[in-house]
Amino acid sequence: MTTLETLEPRAHAPAPRRWAIALALCVAVGPTLWFVRFVSDVPGTIVLAAIAPALVYAWLIVQIDRAEPEPLLALIAALLGGAIIAAYLSHTINGWLLAWVGTLASADDARPLAAGFGAPVVEEIAKAGTLLVLFALITSKVDGALDGIVYGALIGMGFAFTENVIYLTFAVLQGGPSGLLQAVYIRALLGGFNHAAFTATTGAALGWAWVSATRGRWLVPVVALGLAIIQHVVWNAVASNAINGVLCGPELVGGPCRPHPSETSLLLAVPLLTAIFIGPGIVTLGAITVLSRGRAARRPILTKSI
Repeated sequence: MTTLETLEPRAHAPAPRRWAIALALCVAVGPTLWFVRFVSDVPGTIVLAAIAPALVYAWLIVQIDRAEPEPLLALIAALLGGAIIAAYLSHTINGWLLAWVGTLASADDARPLAAGFGAPVVEEIAKAGTLLVLFALITSKVDGALDGIVYGALIGMGFAFTENVIYLTFAVLQGGPSGLLQAVYIRALLGGFNHAAFTATTGAALGWAWVSATRGRWLVPVVALGLAIIQHVVWNAVASNAINGVLCGPELVGGPCRPHPSETSLLLAVPLLTAIFIGPGIVTLGAITVLSRGRAARRPILTKSI
């Protein structure tokens, strides 16, 4: 039987040694060079269109733990970790995955299979791994599920920024300025919180396990990672197809898409589909946030620093 003592947070581990931080920075050199080359090849307008919504969402994420503010350097590291490390790992491994699936299926089937079912596994593991490394570097600053939600969501938001740069570039090539505006609305605004919600699911469990003394606590983050992957698969394989179908809106089944999406599809159908597929995860994270805040309110208010 679980006792009250097993539910009490265990003592924080000591801060990481300087050599661990130096090693992490060295490992990040390659992905950082990749990121700099990647962004420098994209027009500034597209980068700005991708980063502005991401920063607004990041600010909102930080506000959920305003009673015990997280260290600024750690928050920045989470954003950059998602945008650079997790994105680089996912980009590289997804390329290998697509090539492998291409040897097993036709060219028409390989990309949907890899994107719908393989990429979610790769990306969620890459983001979770980035979060785990971050926690190892700031271990004494992590004190529960709420911290995990904040850092996980920021890693997801950084990842979404890099991914959106790619998709916004495609939108400009295919539809010019109007295509960019539509993509910003659909991907960066309406769907801009999807990766944050997925990774925050893993983060909530990892943050709880990090300070818990409960036996078997490390199984909880594994289950949460599985739930994040399932959410991601549903989004890629079901929600995205449904949204694309609504935007296409052919007059006849199987016919060509309309030149431009209808106002009803843009302003009603797409937001509704987004809410249906992302909403449950966000509501669950909101409930965990409220519970975590209640527990934090019974502790002295702290300002964390690095």
